[in-house]
Amino acid sequence: MTDIADAPSHPPFALVAAVAHAHELRYHGIRIDAYLYATGHWRCRIHVPSADGDDEDPELLSYSSAGGWDLFGDGRTEWSVQSIADRLIDRARPFPAASLSDPAYVAWLAKLRRRTGGGAFVMSEDAYTREQLWKQRGLVSLMYADAEAARRDAERPGAGAVDENGWTLDRTMPVPPAR
Repeated sequence: MTDIADAPSHPPFALVAAVAHAHELRYHGIRIDAYLYATGHWRCRIHVPSADGDDEDPELLSYSSAGGWDLFGDGRTEWSVQSIADRLIDRARPFPAASLSDPAYVAWLAKLRRRTGGGAFVMSEDAYTREQLWKQRGLVSLMYADAEAARRDAERPGAGAVDENGWTLDRTMPVPPAR
């Protein structure tokens, strides 16, 4: 279960936790894509699958860490994981695909949260183009919630591995499964 007692200290961690909590409430169709831009801001897009298979999924939230805790751009800055999940679910209700079962994605996000100690991820970063990190390499970069989570992850079996180009696989995990 997601710890919803209070929001994590960092908005990206709270948003990932809220999506995981929405999954526990059977809104498996809610997904999060996250990016780190050259400005240093973490950005995410939280969305649900489109009903007709269009390329553009209905967006529930577009967020930049430049906004701090004003997650929804409405001036509110006091949030818990529960209140964020409630707002996302309210926005997702008009879309039937939001509550479709997606056990592979739910398991992927749960694994990411375990490995990062409740942290977050990015699908691209300054060092790589989007295609190099998550499309070509099939990886996301992990953001750890604390030093202990990073230490545990560095000690897991398989840590220190490199890919066929000699690039490290540390601090990464496979991309989320496709729908």
